[in-house]
Amino acid sequence: MAEQVGNVTMERAKHIIVFGTKKVSMGDLVVFIRQFSTLISAGISIIKCLSALEKQTENVVLKKAVAGIRIDIENGASLSEAMEKYPALFSEFFIALIKAAEAAGILDKVLLRLADHLEKQDNLRRTVRNAFSYPVVVGVLSILVVGFLVIVIVPVFSDIYKRLGVTLPLPTLALVAFSDFVRRFWWAILIASGAGIVGLKMALKNTVFKEMLDNIKLRMPVFGRLMRLSSTARFIRTFGDMISSGIIIQESLAVADKVANNKAVSEIVEDMADNVQNGKLISEALKDQNIFPPSTVQMIASGEESGALDYMLEKSADALERDVDDIVKRLVVKIEPIMTFFMAILVGFIAIAIYLPIFDVMTKMTSAG
Repeated sequence: MAEQVGNVTMERAKHIIVFGTKKVSMGDLVVFIRQFSTLISAGISIIKCLSALEKQTENVVLKKAVAGIRIDIENGASLSEAMEKYPALFSEFFIALIKAAEAAGILDKVLLRLADHLEKQDNLRRTVRNAFSYPVVVGVLSILVVGFLVIVIVPVFSDIYKRLGVTLPLPTLALVAFSDFVRRFWWAILIASGAGIVGLKMALKNTVFKEMLDNIKLRMPVFGRLMRLSSTARFIRTFGDMISSGIIIQESLAVADKVANNKAVSEIVEDMADNVQNGKLISEALKDQNIFPPSTVQMIASGEESGALDYMLEKSADALERDVDDIVKRLVVKIEPIMTFFMAILVGFIAIAIYLPIFDVMTKMTSAG
């Protein structure tokens, strides 16, 4: 294919799509889809739409992908077939909706729905990430501060105390010993940290380990409910958008379970799909899985009874995303003082351990005087 991206490794990482070392942001992709929808709704042919978008798209990687899609369509491929060659840009969910849109002749409407879906999913990811960003920032800052004190400050005071012949109290001895260890074996610490990161990445490729880790995430005391709600919100949102686009329930479930971003949730959805295939209503299948909030199950049951399942799925996803946002706000309020307190305790201990010998010397001098 002319101007295709080539044989680079493609992977999706959170809200960024990566081709080798180049990136396509979710914002770029959403803008492209919205513009595509607008042009299609104006009655312009797909090839002319893609040709216009190719010229005005600034992102080099996306421009090449659009060019490749256009050329494939000119050679007789459908839009979904051409997009399937770019899995890092267009997910299975995306392709499934495009195929349904092509069959129903509502490509402009489905493209607009896809743009809205991607924006909401990206907002949800950002919301969840915000809950973890503060602890990570404070943790990294604590490591840097403690590292500076242990590597730079503690040795200076240790040398002074040795020259003065001061007897060091136990906290200072422990701190000096830790400082000596870090300064002597810093290379081993770096190697061990690097090996740990590489080992974790390799372990995450193991299905059993990833499933175990995902189960732990869902049962964490503070963040577990947040992880459960965010995973179910992603699933419900995707499932609802596929149902709204006319895709059958079984196919919708098969694709929607992959966006939950949690192996344990995916297995739950697979069990739910089996129950639906065996004749159960969606709400009954949801009720059998304890991960879905009762309010969500009730809303979906109401949608099945009234024949407005797609509408109630959308409302359920909206409600779940609001719950996620509320939880994140409450968590941030609670985490900030806790992390600040522990950082103060840690730095305070180091400061006290450094200055304790000085207090002892001053006390002895006062007593002698």
